[in-house]
Amino acid sequence: MSAGYSALPIVYDRWQRTYGKDYSTLILPRLLATIDAFGVPTSTMLDVACGTGSLAIMMARRSWRVWGIDASRRMIAAARAKRVPAGRVRFLHQDMREASLDTRVKLATSMFDSLNHLLTPGELLKTFRAVRGCLEPGGLFVFDINNERCFEHLWTRNGAAHHRDFTLILENSYNPGLRMARSRVTLFLRHGRHYRRHAETVWERCFTRREVARMLRRAGFRIRSCEDFSFAADPALGRIKSWWVAEAVA
Repeated sequence: MSAGYSALPIVYDRWQRTYGKDYSTLILPRLLATIDAFGVPTSTMLDVACGTGSLAIMMARRSWRVWGIDASRRMIAAARAKRVPAGRVRFLHQDMREASLDTRVKLATSMFDSLNHLLTPGELLKTFRAVRGCLEPGGLFVFDINNERCFEHLWTRNGAAHHRDFTLILENSYNPGLRMARSRVTLFLRHGRHYRRHAETVWERCFTRREVARMLRRAGFRIRSCEDFSFAADPALGRIKSWWVAEAVA
């Protein structure tokens, strides 16, 4: 796992808007429905791999007290630059494998396939244990991951996003034998009359449902639910993500 994005944070929110709605806006109703279904009171929350902080801020505006952590210094800088409810959000530069708070929270989340950036079951277990240490007994960990359908359908395609200020090119590949996916990201960012090139490589691993379940149990969680779901505008893609709800065992 890398130390976090360096090129993508420069245009992250603008890139998301080229698809119509950013992922945090799309996933918020599902998260709120889960919170309601499991009776989690409005209280404290940790957003793991929070990116530019969009979901954390949305939850803070709903009266949650939120901590957001991310391994990318640029992501955290972008999150801190946003207007946030006074005293309700704190953004920390932390690797999710080493997540640590000075208090415990009722709810932890990790969205937009952030956990797929962990490249071994051991890293997944380490992260689950760190998150478990941040949760109160009985607290919930709600997260999504890309499933194999996602990697087979989306990570075998190249893509591009065009904006008046930049062009973002994604060259994707997936090795089903190794269950590893790679995206070569090239960003051409406008600077006056010229463009500056930025590049990085993003790796993701496709974890099986059995692997995720085993690591959750070893980390001290009880699985409450798991289901595949669709969020994309293209219904032909089908259920390309998995939605997990796990409870911290007392």
